[in-house]
This record gives sequence, C-alpha cells and structure tokens, in this order.
Amino acid sequence: MANKKKINYDNINETTKSYLKDFANARIAIAKEDKRHKEVIKPLNHRLEEIYKNRENDFQQGMDRDEVVRKHSSLETESAIRAENLKHKELIKPLNAALKVTYEFIPQELYGAYVQKIESGKRGDFLTYMEKFLENLGITEVTQSALRHLSEMICDRLGVSVSNSKKLLDEGKFSSTLNSNQFSKLYMSVFCDILIQNEVITVEF
Repeated sequence: MANKKKINYDNINETTKSYLKDFANARIAIAKEDKRHKEVIKPLNHRLEEIYKNRENDFQQGMDRDEVVRKHSSLETESAIRAENLKHKELIKPLNAALKVTYEFIPQELYGAYVQKIESGKRGDFLTYMEKFLENLGITEVTQSALRHLSEMICDRLGVSVSNSKKLLDEGKFSSTLNSNQFSKLYMSVFCDILIQNEVITVEF
C-alpha cells in the first residue's frame, strides 16, 4: 500500500531536476567563493588598517602630512582590495543567476501566502500554492495528506528575520517577514534539502 504522506518525485523530468541540481551546486559554489574571498580580503583589510594606524602615529609625532602619506602609501593595498572585490562580484554573478532560474517554479502568490501564514496564522492559501508549485515541477495527483505533510515540513523551516530600524520605528515590530528574494532563496534551499534527503538529486560538498 502506498504511503499517503509520501510525495512521488519520479514525475520531475530530467530538465527540471537539472535546474534544481544547478541551484544546489550554485549554493555550494557561492559558499566556497565566499570563503575564498574572506581569506583573501581579511589580510588586505588588516594591512590597510595598519597603514592608517602607522600614518596616525607619525601624524602624532608631528611629521609632514605629505611625507607621511608617501612613507605609508595605501595605493597598492587599496588597488588590491578593489580588484579582489570586483573579482568576487564577477564570480558570484552567474551563480546568483543560476539560483534565480529556479524561482520561476515558485508561484508568485506563494510569497503572499507565506506572509499571511506568518502574520495571521492561516495556512490555507499556502497549501493551495504549494500544490501549484509541485504542479510546476511536474508532480501531480498529490494526496492532501502528502501535501499537508510536505507543507508542514517546509513551513517549520520558513521563519522571520530581525526587523530593520525603519520597520522597528515605523511599525513597532522587532521581527519581520523575509522579503520576496530572501523567501525564494530560503524556500528553494529547504526544498533542495528535502530532495537530497529523498535521493532525488545528489550533490558533492
């Protein structure tokens, strides 16, 4: 007897699976690039801080400003920082594009349903558009039991963030819902975790 709470992921075609796998691989690649970038930029920033500190010490000793700037030149370090930041930005750009391709599977109404779920505690619309999301992936004929189970799994991992200063002062709220892009990234990340757990896609970390 089939498990009524189990989603049949076999209906996801290979093209769609490749997009989902690209999302997962892009997340991993971004994490690795972020790590590389931090390892490069941290000593450069430290070097720049030391240059400014040495300048300040010489200023305190009464040395001429132009002489101090020549003695403790920051041009090379600042150039290296700009080059590294530009390299990081260019490497990240196509990876972010790979993430956003999968956002097309998410019905636009699902974000509004998430906000409603957080602010009003109503999950009805979230279930409706979760089903539409699965249909966009090619998964049809899902039992209500399986849909509710998957929805609960995803809902438990979708939360809120700390509100920014404007929202705190304007609305008196210390927490706020994610914006649309944050929601899409988190939603697809949670879904990829579920796909990996069910061996629908595999990735190497």
